[in-house]
Amino acid sequence: MTDKTCLICHRKSANEPYVKEAVKAVRKEGIDLRVLVPFNKAEKPRVVREALERGAERIIAGGGDGTINAVANALVGNGKTRPTAELGVFPLGTANDFARGLGLPSENLVECLRIACTRESRPIDVGVMNKRFFINVASAGFGAEITATTPINLKKALGGGAYTLMGMVKALQLTPYRGQLIVPGEKPIDGSMLFMAVGNNHFAGGGFDVAPNAKLDDGLLDLTAISLEPGASLVDLKNELDDPMNPDNKHVHYRQLPEFTLRSERKMHCNLDGEPVLKKKFRFGILPSYLSVVY
Repeated sequence: MTDKTCLICHRKSANEPYVKEAVKAVRKEGIDLRVLVPFNKAEKPRVVREALERGAERIIAGGGDGTINAVANALVGNGKTRPTAELGVFPLGTANDFARGLGLPSENLVECLRIACTRESRPIDVGVMNKRFFINVASAGFGAEITATTPINLKKALGGGAYTLMGMVKALQLTPYRGQLIVPGEKPIDGSMLFMAVGNNHFAGGGFDVAPNAKLDDGLLDLTAISLEPGASLVDLKNELDDPMNPDNKHVHYRQLPEFTLRSERKMHCNLDGEPVLKKKFRFGILPSYLSVVY
């Protein structure tokens, strides 16, 4: 038996009435959709692999950004052989940042599932960090630290702009990470960093546009880094956040690069499409136009 289109659905979402209604709606339209529900996070790669072995040509990730990342990683595998199956997105998370960046109507789940099942796919780049893959955004520094340690404050930290950013820094007494940015062919750049985002797509933290010039198929990763030293001006920071590409910026720095390495003097938290990582060294690269995504 061949299942051409499979929905890999997050276990906690699978029994929600709105999910069942969306599945019923597309099936009534004649779409042959197989629904698979992994028991837990560790089961997702196996379920994807078995679906591919049964001949699946399109795998739809039903869940939040973490589920989408898990399914995308299962499709990409070791990154040495281009995936033959396409990735669809059925956004069932709280933030749905990747779906937002794709322009999907996350408020209309029936339409999202219809798009995932029927629309033609387009090739997108896949980001690589320390041999792990991501398709949306990798964020590091204090934002990722808060995500890993006090999740309730994440939206306050990333969604409130410059004033909330400074407020959180002062309230939590966060100290910048000191380290080095290494770009091939350039002199290493030493400095401090409080927040960093590496975007293949635009949004992180529930709709905060951390990479405003990012494109999914340009072969580049968009690096946004914020450095704040004692006495930094809140007004200057806000102005620079509004104009991140300005080469005269002192606090907000924006680069578009195919590869680079970030070293930190102490272990730094990184959030990779919703998955936590704690390292001192982060090596970033790109697999151009590597994964076909439906949007």
